[in-house]
Amino acid sequence: MKKILITPRSYGMFNRDILNNLEKEGFEVVREVGPLSEERMISLIQDVDALIVGTDELTEKIIDQAQNLKVISKYGTGIDNIPKEYAEKRGVIVTNTPSVNNEAVADYTFGLMLSVARNIAASAQNVKEGKWSKHVGVEVFGKTLGIIGFGAIGRSVAERAKGFKMNILVYDVFQNQDIAEQYDITYAELEEVVSRSDFIAVHVPLISETRNLLDYSLMSKMKEEAIIVNTARGGIINEDDLYRILKEGKIRGAGLDVFSVEPPTNSPLLELENAVLTPHNAASSKEAIQRMTLDSTKNVLDYFNSVKSDVRS
Repeated sequence: MKKILITPRSYGMFNRDILNNLEKEGFEVVREVGPLSEERMISLIQDVDALIVGTDELTEKIIDQAQNLKVISKYGTGIDNIPKEYAEKRGVIVTNTPSVNNEAVADYTFGLMLSVARNIAASAQNVKEGKWSKHVGVEVFGKTLGIIGFGAIGRSVAERAKGFKMNILVYDVFQNQDIAEQYDITYAELEEVVSRSDFIAVHVPLISETRNLLDYSLMSKMKEEAIIVNTARGGIINEDDLYRILKEGKIRGAGLDVFSVEPPTNSPLLELENAVLTPHNAASSKEAIQRMTLDSTKNVLDYFNSVKSDVRS
């Protein structure tokens, strides 16, 4: 019997029969809610054939201990927590579930933009505390939105921005004029996007080239009333530099759903009123969770079914 370890917290939350279905397919299912420590992962993975993983940090040491492992199915899009090249050198296939959370993350991006711009979170908290005090915010409608990274999620954000009559500037290393015309956007260099935008939304993957992409030098070029939102990956924005920028009042505010260390229990950003911080929650819609559950499971089943087909042929 093949053995599968499943760690994402929300896996199967809205697909109640999914574990039973895996068992009917001949899998012994080990369900443990992550993210798991390296030590705990090693203790569980040694005789596992397949792994469906969320935000758990997989290390080369973990891969070395997974003697039976044949496929890693990422529950989500980003695979920066998986040593993909190392795993594949060990003969382990790595898959992900692209596009499943595009709409959820795009919705959430706008939610953060609006919350920071209009002080929604702080106003709601005041009412709960018995305070009837108002905050003066800024409007989103008609402003300039800078999108850093114009993949599927960036494009979904652009579609929403059009409903707000926003002018859209885009920085992306890959530029396509047909796409620019389709989404009515203007490509620009990174510094121009940062300096001209009223709102900045980050949607690039975390790779060596994008780590600390937004540092103090670059963010200091933002408008004084600008707001920056990151629903991509922690580490793209240098959080110490962002804290300094916000503390000095160089920009209006920030909305972060991702952090370089999660949870950010020791982050100085926690003390700032002009930072709205949420717990890596952007992809957590019912619809996205259903799609991630089904697609990550399908990737595992497809792998083993293809192996069966190869054996038969």
